[in-house]
Amino acid sequence: MQRSLYALGLLFLSACHSTAESPKENVSATTVSNMAEPPIDTGIMTLDAPPEELQLIPDTVHILGDFDGDFRQDTGYGVFYAKRGSEGNGEEVESDMEYQYIVRFSAADIKAMPVITGRHIRLVNEGDLNGDGKDEISVFEQSMRACTYTVSTWSYSDSRWLRISDYWYIPTACEYISDEDLEKRIVLEDGTVYYYETDVNDSDFPLVRKELRLLRN
Repeated sequence: MQRSLYALGLLFLSACHSTAESPKENVSATTVSNMAEPPIDTGIMTLDAPPEELQLIPDTVHILGDFDGDFRQDTGYGVFYAKRGSEGNGEEVESDMEYQYIVRFSAADIKAMPVITGRHIRLVNEGDLNGDGKDEISVFEQSMRACTYTVSTWSYSDSRWLRISDYWYIPTACEYISDEDLEKRIVLEDGTVYYYETDVNDSDFPLVRKELRLLRN
């Protein structure tokens, strides 16, 4: 019964995704005194956008790589940005709560990724998948409503992040997937990019290798 529910959940998720692709730019930066560093705020951001100063950003995950092709290592920080909606009471009122995340970078000239909505996010450096000399990032966003990751791959081009893959899904059966296993879900072999999708029609949920079509922007 549970496996059937996971399959139905995938069909529902395939009709929509939760990544917004037009985030607001920061309109009010927080100024940090050179005399003393304020404590890191681990609460929810209440500004229209996270502050520009990196030390004020409460990161939840981080990723390393050369994302802008300048041959220097960059650090990306996944930030718990805000939450929207109500928790509900579990009986008469259903929760419509959504958590929002944003990925910002240590290099001042790398703009933030679009706002991501999900229970949590995971980030993987995929290396250079499209031959542009820069590392690409895959975002694994845990659904707020189902035990499923929505996966998309992004590349930094012309001073903005562009999604270069279609969205696809990983049912988790509400179990933890290690970073190592997530890194193996997308591979580059002989110039072709593949991803490993879960076959929800098989009761053993085997992984099936398929070609990942890269979008041309």
